[in-house]
Amino acid sequence: MPVTAVLIPAYCPQDNLIGLVRDLSERGFSVILVVDDGSGPAYRSVFDALTEIPVVRVTRHAINLGKGAALKTGLNVLLAEYPELLGVVTADADGQHHPDDILAVSERFLRNPGELVLGARQFAGDVPLRSQFGNLLTRNVLRLVLGNHLTDTQTGLRAIPRALVLRLLRIAAAGYEFELEMLVAAKHQGITVVEEPIRTIYEPGNPTSHFHPLRDSMRIYFVLLRFAAISGGTALLDNVVFSLVFHASGSILQAQVMGRLVAVLFNYGLVRRAVFFSDQRHSVVLPRYLLLVAGNALVSYVGVRFISSQWPVGVVPAKLLAETLLFIANFAIQRDFVFTKKQTGATPTATDWDTYYKQVPSVAHVTRKYTQSVLLKAFGRFATTKPRMVEVGGANSCFMDAILAEVRPAAYHVVDLNQYGLDLLAARAKGRQELVLHHADALRLADLRLSADAVFSVGMVEHFDKAGTSAAVKAHFAPLQKGGIALITFPTPTWLYRLARGLFEMLGIWKFPDERPLRREEVAAAMQGLGEIVFEKTLWPLVLTQHVIVARKT
Repeated sequence: MPVTAVLIPAYCPQDNLIGLVRDLSERGFSVILVVDDGSGPAYRSVFDALTEIPVVRVTRHAINLGKGAALKTGLNVLLAEYPELLGVVTADADGQHHPDDILAVSERFLRNPGELVLGARQFAGDVPLRSQFGNLLTRNVLRLVLGNHLTDTQTGLRAIPRALVLRLLRIAAAGYEFELEMLVAAKHQGITVVEEPIRTIYEPGNPTSHFHPLRDSMRIYFVLLRFAAISGGTALLDNVVFSLVFHASGSILQAQVMGRLVAVLFNYGLVRRAVFFSDQRHSVVLPRYLLLVAGNALVSYVGVRFISSQWPVGVVPAKLLAETLLFIANFAIQRDFVFTKKQTGATPTATDWDTYYKQVPSVAHVTRKYTQSVLLKAFGRFATTKPRMVEVGGANSCFMDAILAEVRPAAYHVVDLNQYGLDLLAARAKGRQELVLHHADALRLADLRLSADAVFSVGMVEHFDKAGTSAAVKAHFAPLQKGGIALITFPTPTWLYRLARGLFEMLGIWKFPDERPLRREEVAAAMQGLGEIVFEKTLWPLVLTQHVIVARKT
């Protein structure tokens, strides 16, 4: 049974489409659907040639309905006839997508089939000006509107997860704006969007593209203007009511409450449906929305009183100024907290450790110092002299240097599956005879047949489901000699952790989507029968609070 299918919307295609589709069929794609979007009799020969390829099916529109309509037709056919599909890979018919890149996007998707994968062009070299300008403008507007830092927002090469396909079939857009609506829908469905670098291919003059720069750009940006239009109408209504009540009563507080109440009644339904496409229950969304309204009203009230008391400005102009300053913050909170669905039940996206190692947050350098001091004290107290040590999940270890200098282990093994991190560590540790690197699964430490006095991991066991976490904890004891120590740190769901993580997620800077904060009981239960807990501590200064457990093998 196929797990992915290729979908190609085509309008007046050239003969090179036949070569592309044949190449894809030879690379193992077992389902390829081409949608003829009303190309007409002149192009019948191209589509007839495609039907002769065994894995290809062609479906047709009687008239040209637009790229979005063609995509929706194809998505509907594929999900109806292949209900087991994990997702659909879409590609353009104009020769801009190389078969190698289509395969690469498909493979990236299969590693994490809950993600929306975009084939991101690099826009270097001889790229048509309209393509460069359109993508640059859309990219920056989307960064503001959705909080997504994407390099190519208009790419037609995408791998779309099944959950998102079901949502897209209900979207009204039929033209090029459909692909922008897809990014908006993914954001508010809580679906992670990632990019896979691809070639940038254009023929001179880009003759095969049917993108109309002015008309289709206006359609795309209309999508992005919805929030501004509704917010503008809400602000006008709010300020009119505020002004009328203030002049009648002279009370800023009373005017603020009445203005905000009327604005809420007008704004909530429109924003929920027309801007953020939220289908979550009112019982979930409305409390968050009202919390935002109350907080926004309080800040606005304080701002109005402060501005009108500090400068010679009337109350109504002060209100307008305060609300203007709050506009962007208000939008960002609605975008990332109020109306964005959090993923539940699905397998979380795996942490991208390559990217993390390339761009380690500056705050991590500070928190690691504290964690390092805790580790050194624990090893000094519980480990033997010159212990044989194993660090599990320690690619590009940030603790190795201090441990080698102060604990002075007889051997220091690092086990991880991330080759990039191991390469970075190897480059840092040239000449370290005691260091041994293992590109191996942390859950299969027993296969390495190591003998150790101390095995430890920092922030590793939480990146699994419950069964995987239990296996990871137990794996620490496999190389240990009797009396040796296992030291494990993991995030724990204190109120401080939840608050800090919620803030980082809201700001879009959370880097560990598969991190599952653990209660100490879960980790302790996995150790039962393998070791005796001799020390544990919650590390509150880390803010994203960690718990450390030291157990001696029995």
